[in-house]
Amino acid sequence: MGIVYKIGELAKEVGVSKRTIDYYTNLGLLEPERSESGHRFYNEDSLETLKFIEQCKSMHLPLQEIKEILDKKKTLVEDQSILPLTEEVTIHMSQLKTELSQLKYLLEDLTEEQKLNIIRQLTSQTSELIQTLLSFIL
Repeated sequence: MGIVYKIGELAKEVGVSKRTIDYYTNLGLLEPERSESGHRFYNEDSLETLKFIEQCKSMHLPLQEIKEILDKKKTLVEDQSILPLTEEVTIHMSQLKTELSQLKYLLEDLTEEQKLNIIRQLTSQTSELIQTLLSFIL
């Protein structure tokens, strides 16, 4: 079964209040399991989900949008036909990582102003990429 957490343990692990966890549970963002005596407990998936929620909140995503992302993730996990596409995206990400390494090497020869212009352009595109990844993958 793995590690299980009581609500207080989970709250402490992530640095949120028990009330926050209750709120997320009521919204359907977290799905606790129940013991025979009716006590809620959370598994490692709940821990990762809670960390993800807090990360999304730090990026100012509304809870409704976070819920939609989590629902999409759940659907994708249940639908195994997505696996070939996932592998393709993984290959593209690996290629992108290689290209970024090459770009980093080329940046060394530029002036500070040229570097700043490129970094500004990449920062904008990186933000868009992160938003896209969150909306489709998570």
